[in-house]
Amino acid sequence: MARVLVVDDESLVRVLVADTAGGMGHEVLAAASLAEAEEKAAKGIDVVFLDVLLPDGNGLENVARFTRLPGTPEVIVITGHGSADGAEAALRHGVWDYVQKPLKVQEVMLSLSRALAYRAGRNSTTGRRPLRREAIVGDSPALREALDLVEEAAASTVNVLITGETGTGKELFARAVHANSARSDRPLVTLDCASLTENLVESQLFGHVRGAFTGAERNSEGLLRQAHGGTLFLDEAGDLPLAMQGSFLRALELRRFRPVGSAHEVSSDFRLVAATNKNLHELARLDLFRSDLLYRLRGLTITLPPLRDRASDILPLCEHVIEGYCAQHGAPMKQMAGDFMETVERYAWPGNIRELRHAVERACTAAHDDSTLYARQLPVEVRVTVARATIPCASEVDHCMPAAEGHDGTPMTLRDYKACAERAYVTRLLDRHGADVRAAASEAGISRGHLYELVRKHGLARDGN
Repeated sequence: MARVLVVDDESLVRVLVADTAGGMGHEVLAAASLAEAEEKAAKGIDVVFLDVLLPDGNGLENVARFTRLPGTPEVIVITGHGSADGAEAALRHGVWDYVQKPLKVQEVMLSLSRALAYRAGRNSTTGRRPLRREAIVGDSPALREALDLVEEAAASTVNVLITGETGTGKELFARAVHANSARSDRPLVTLDCASLTENLVESQLFGHVRGAFTGAERNSEGLLRQAHGGTLFLDEAGDLPLAMQGSFLRALELRRFRPVGSAHEVSSDFRLVAATNKNLHELARLDLFRSDLLYRLRGLTITLPPLRDRASDILPLCEHVIEGYCAQHGAPMKQMAGDFMETVERYAWPGNIRELRHAVERACTAAHDDSTLYARQLPVEVRVTVARATIPCASEVDHCMPAAEGHDGTPMTLRDYKACAERAYVTRLLDRHGADVRAAASEAGISRGHLYELVRKHGLARDGN
């Protein structure tokens, strides 16, 4: 018996899901809001049916909250009737499935049964080794979804396409697929398409025989043959020369090819993992990439999340980089100061993990023998970007400042003006943070005691404060 939670503000929807899942022998909990759902899920849930439009928030924007609940449940989103955009958005948020309103009993039963079957297989540990992460750091929901796909890919022999922005760790994931596969004791051969030499690309891929061209003084196997029995990692696949894509597609389909200058074909039993930061579908639409090759590459697609979608992984990644730097340089472990942690968490990291690693290593270098890292040791570009995002522009400041005249139109003294500005500032601070005194004091850069003093001074005490 599984525990199923349905979150919808329509009572008819809650009743239908409850009756359907209950009739299948499962325990069902129902909630009309996000807050009520979190409260009812405290003891663990297996599957959540989640509506999109709820009284206290958007269901899709809160998928991560539910996947972090006790039991790490599968999420099935309830979308509006005929909403293709809603279905696409649901799948892009990493949910297990979606069902459309008006709900049909058979569709609810089928989606629930599939989710529970997948869950049972995922949770089974019989005969399975722990996943080798290959230096992949973090435990955010977005990263866990990608790692689940690594495990799925490693257990099969299908071609794998890894997509994601520059610096998201595509090569690490390719290595993880290989390291967890049945071919892990055989070579992983990397083919960097961005660095292929145009006039020698065929030789680099397929090899050549002696005398095939000027300078070919001996036979060469080529990268495809070197990957025999193991994995071929096609990095920057979007940069594979268009003229070579047909030959590569044939080699991929037949696992046979002819070295340059040879009269005979050779075979190679390799498993393909490709990676790209480009939109191959768009390149195919523009006739810059063969669509038939694209279909071959994407047997199983792993889309890596950008670092901005992995906020909870930023500090663990920093610790990992610091630990590696200190070990490499024989230095004592360095700690992160509060302003350092605040800055790295506020920065968007457009260059993703690669940019973060370089920034943290630069901070370690700038710290010399200091045991603590501070924000001032981070690259100035990082600090300036964070500062610009947190300092209001002049128009915002002018709008928020009190007038320099009193109610009767007479000029205010500097002392009265300062008091008026201080009161306006504290009022806006309380409006933003409500009863969260810790957050308000942190933003103002003062202690909670000082904030309480200002609240009393200006008569701004509110209910609950």
